[in-house]
Amino acid sequence: MAADPSSFFNALSGSTPPADRPLVVLAWAQTLDGSVAWPDGSPLTISSPASFHFTHRLRAFCDAIIVGIGTVLADDPRLTARDAPGEQPRPIVLDTHLRLPPRARLFDHPRSPWLLAGPDPDAERQQQLGQRGAVILTVPLAGDGRIDLLAALRILRQRGIRTLMVEGGPTVHAAFLQEGLADWLAVTLGPQLLGGLPALRPAASPRHPIPALDAWHLAEVGPDLLIWGRLRST
Repeated sequence: MAADPSSFFNALSGSTPPADRPLVVLAWAQTLDGSVAWPDGSPLTISSPASFHFTHRLRAFCDAIIVGIGTVLADDPRLTARDAPGEQPRPIVLDTHLRLPPRARLFDHPRSPWLLAGPDPDAERQQQLGQRGAVILTVPLAGDGRIDLLAALRILRQRGIRTLMVEGGPTVHAAFLQEGLADWLAVTLGPQLLGGLPALRPAASPRHPIPALDAWHLAEVGPDLLIWGRLRST
């Protein structure tokens, strides 16, 4: 028998964040066959209204939400918590080269967005986005030329972020998992079959540690299923 989704929030509330980085919760919605978007990457509505409510409840629980710039360019999300009690989460974007459009809906968020950029961002773009209210935080790059996630998390923790929700997309989720920087996982499973864009980018190496749930739990959320648990690497 599936449990009530409140058990997930009870478990999160009892978790202690690491000393040097936020507690990281990965969350996404996918179809039965693991798709998160149409094959060309176009957005797809998977979650039911009940699942949307769960997502916004989780947003309100966390101090901040982080997404990759690809998700912003594809979906233009607001990243607000609607119809859920709690503070609005801080919107954060992994944006190595400051590609965030000045007209993005993130600038309508009640809290100014933080952009995690590479160590030498374009001065003109930095000024333009700063004038729109964005806070640019420079972060070292990893060997693949992307933002060093552990360094980024340490910066966020220093700035008061204790709980961080990671909403995507597939490349960002895979990076957090492969680097062992995710503590909890919450996947909403819709009843559709699509054959679209997979939820996770393929691993760069077949020998990386395999993330798994210590113990997985099921919760019914309207017509969808929520699968959640604490992550570990094997």
